[in-house]
Amino acid sequence: MKFFSILLIIVSTIFLFYCLYKMYQKKVLKEKNILQKENYLQNLQQKLINEDIDEESRRVYKLNTHKVQYSLFNPIYDGLHDFNSIYELIIHDNLWINEPFHTKFYEFCMIINDNDFMIIDPYSKIITMNIRDKYNKVQTSKSYQVYCTKEIIMHAIRYCITAIKSYEKIEAQNLLISIFVLALKQSVHYLSPEATQNIVDKVLEGYEFAQEIRDIVWLIEEKDSQFYFIQESINNAFSMVGTLPYNDSEVSKAVEIRQQQPLKLLQKI
Repeated sequence: MKFFSILLIIVSTIFLFYCLYKMYQKKVLKEKNILQKENYLQNLQQKLINEDIDEESRRVYKLNTHKVQYSLFNPIYDGLHDFNSIYELIIHDNLWINEPFHTKFYEFCMIINDNDFMIIDPYSKIITMNIRDKYNKVQTSKSYQVYCTKEIIMHAIRYCITAIKSYEKIEAQNLLISIFVLALKQSVHYLSPEATQNIVDKVLEGYEFAQEIRDIVWLIEEKDSQFYFIQESINNAFSMVGTLPYNDSEVSKAVEIRQQQPLKLLQKI
């Protein structure tokens, strides 16, 4: 009887330990499942975040920039092929479409483009020729080397545009116009200074900043140190641009000035 009691105790103890072990094992398994579930949820959340970041980086936002257009001239369409790059450099790059500058700048581009303005090379040898015409009258002409005014202007603008943009917008624009005026005044399209000045007066007529431009030109011609870089840009152009043979009998008697301004068109930049 005693033996059975001891056996029962042993069996009961074993069963109790077994039950405790199973309970512990079940608890461990439950905690493991909970941890695995938490890890799964964390990994899933991080995956979704990474996918959102990746999608965001590849997403192209359409801001309707194609609808942003500006009222601009078209140098190519208007026959100003040589001035197209200058128009882009000044008007496009700086978005200087304010009036009256925009139209006046383009007007100067047109008058320089449409006329074969030339500047005499001061170091050129002048050759005088006497030729009889069909009426047996002696015609005297002179030949010499010249610079193309258009090339001088384009080179000068590119040379000093960075310095010009350091000024306030309106003054910078007046400085740009002054380059055209200075080059025109040095040209020999007409042989008399008065004729050249008349061209300048005609183009500047009614322009809001005409007097300011004349003042700048006067200061440059008087070698004022403030605007010396403008004359320096023209001098640099003389050293970089090649000369052409020219005969003064080729000088046109009339300056071509377009009576109608070209139309502006809405364009993207």
